Amino acid sequence: MNSNAPILEPGFEGVLDVFTQLLNDGDEVGASLSVWRDGVPLLEVHGGYAGLGRPWQPDTLAMTYSTGKPIAALAALKAVRDGLLDLDTPVERWWPTFATRGKESTTLRHILSHTAGLPTFSEYALQVDPTDKSALIQDLIDQEPRWQPGAVIAEHAATYGHLIDGALAAVGADDVATATEALAAELGIDLHFGLNPGDQGRIADLEIIDDGFTAEYLERDFGSAALSNPVGVLDPAFTNTAKWRACSFPAIGLYTNATSLARFYDDLGRTDGAVAHYLGPEMYREFLTAQATGHDHFLDSPASWSLGLRVDDGEFGMGGIGGSGGWFVPSRNYSMAYVTRGLGTFERVDLLGEAVEDALGTTKRTSTPS
Repeated sequence: MNSNAPILEPGFEGVLDVFTQLLNDGDEVGASLSVWRDGVPLLEVHGGYAGLGRPWQPDTLAMTYSTGKPIAALAALKAVRDGLLDLDTPVERWWPTFATRGKESTTLRHILSHTAGLPTFSEYALQVDPTDKSALIQDLIDQEPRWQPGAVIAEHAATYGHLIDGALAAVGADDVATATEALAAELGIDLHFGLNPGDQGRIADLEIIDDGFTAEYLERDFGSAALSNPVGVLDPAFTNTAKWRACSFPAIGLYTNATSLARFYDDLGRTDGAVAHYLGPEMYREFLTAQATGHDHFLDSPASWSLGLRVDDGEFGMGGIGGSGGWFVPSRNYSMAYVTRGLGTFERVDLLGEAVEDALGTTKRTSTPS
């Protein structure tokens, strides 16, 4: 294991053992793990390699897929707090070109809670450069919703961030990437949608370590349509390119590390935190409150969504396909994050989550929100 001396509170030795074993057994190729409580790290460890001949460093970043959706949602909620948008007025008030072909009743609440009925790009987008944000937003403008807005829950796996950026552009608000940079600077952490050339050397190369990491989605027509369009977003040969890493694709393109993500959720769990201040009391409550609960047609399982977060089983957070994730457990007052470059299942982070619960002397978690 290539790691600097970890931060390790007494009792967390078993968690470190699990992390080390994952690397030694080849079940992990490079990752970081972080656990925080009340602004204090209980565990900080990283190990493995960021790429060929590049040991994972404390500031190494990795693309974390859907883990970034709650961060993207914050940009929209900040615009609501600033009076530029609201949650329940149809977005046609600000974005009239969008409000056609059955989308006239679509609200920002629908978009943020995955009930807008636009969970996939169209077949036309298969020919679009995935880094062409304008073309992909136009594709959503031109579509009919799959369902009446508000009627059906389906995680907007790839379309989420483009819908948000379209609404923000319509009112002249900062886009997701810009708003996220400002929030990250305030928190003193790494959260990025698109990276400057100077930061590209910090990025870990994604690598498929389990070909089954997409199986449960791609074996279903709807899941395949959601994740295979635009072309290349699940292919490390494309997502490891400088062009992709420089673009902002907010549904799946968050670059971060476990320390930053755990610190974010630790702050989010406090009513006096920077995120609560950033949103204001009303939007902070909305962000943490379930808005849509039922069968999610993308996940093909029950889910409860706030305005960007999964809020199942008494905790809130988000995972990303491939194995990264972050969350906060209010009843036990701790945050945890795992960021990996190895595209596989959630088995690794679930094992680590169980070990953390054991270290805290609490009941084991069930699974990572994704």
